[in-house]
Amino acid sequence: MLREQGMTQWMGCTRRDGLRRMAGAMLTFGLLGPVAALAGTKEEDLVERYPWMASWITQDHLERAWLESLFTTLEPDSRVIRFMDHQAEAKPYYEYRARVLNKQKFIDGRLQMKKHRALLSQVAAAYSVSPEYVVALWGMESDFGRSMGQFNILRTLFTLAAHYPRRADYFQSELRAFLLLCREEGWNPRQPKGSYAGAIGQVQMMPATLRRFAVDFNHDGKRDVLGSVPDSLASIAAFLHGHEWRLNAPLAQILEPQAGLPEIFSANVKTKKTWREWRTLGISWPKGVTEPVEEESLSLILLEEQTGSRYYMTFMNFWVITQWNRSNRFAMAVHEFARALR
Repeated sequence: MLREQGMTQWMGCTRRDGLRRMAGAMLTFGLLGPVAALAGTKEEDLVERYPWMASWITQDHLERAWLESLFTTLEPDSRVIRFMDHQAEAKPYYEYRARVLNKQKFIDGRLQMKKHRALLSQVAAAYSVSPEYVVALWGMESDFGRSMGQFNILRTLFTLAAHYPRRADYFQSELRAFLLLCREEGWNPRQPKGSYAGAIGQVQMMPATLRRFAVDFNHDGKRDVLGSVPDSLASIAAFLHGHEWRLNAPLAQILEPQAGLPEIFSANVKTKKTWREWRTLGISWPKGVTEPVEEESLSLILLEEQTGSRYYMTFMNFWVITQWNRSNRFAMAVHEFARALR
């Protein structure tokens, strides 16, 4: 239904009809006087107000009248701004972990691993990824497809693109990607719901990421991350593979307490050094655990436990998870979840 209605929206609305319906609706709700309604809406108004939409018309060939019908009367959602400024990932790790992982989540994850064993085997073989990490991400993001969010994606992305200056450029790009995704998949842009940040479907990917990595794994002609488990799991795997996931490679190694760690750790996993360089700085590897090769690139991060700071050396696959979600806390929770599923 979403796809069919979306195609009707794209194919059945002429520019003049769109303007006429928009003006009539605005008159009905008292937003335009009778003269303005009869004259129609100035074509320059939308782009004058949101100049970043201009290229959508000239380069992406999105109809101006269609954009006006979507955005002229669309109101921002104040809840979105509030949630963006109070994200769970900002909590200490032990609080965040308790919020996102629990006994029931582990039970459900194991059931999903068993239920979809054959499918996960196919996905893992196709993309050279570890199935437990695919399921962990699925469970973390949408509770295995049961919780995909209740925020209207169009309104959410518009709110952040137009009314969240701190990351306006990013969300303007994501709003554009969402409209292009709707055109490509035949969705009605008014219908999809998702997270307060604009993430969509069982995978909770942002629109630009979906356009790049969503997969039609069941070969039905649709990249259906809303309703298809095969497409959703394969899309997660495609993301991991596309960011150079290393099959059966480690993610993180906890370090024993030692002097100097507070002075040299980094909050950003982009800060990497070879193991040889870390060792030169005085870092010692836990006894009984195989050391990395000297040229292995590693990051040193800190996560907060109730008993105090805990330091980890993180590998390439940990970095891959942070490309899904930039939070080290999120990445470590995914890692702990996947280890429990394994």
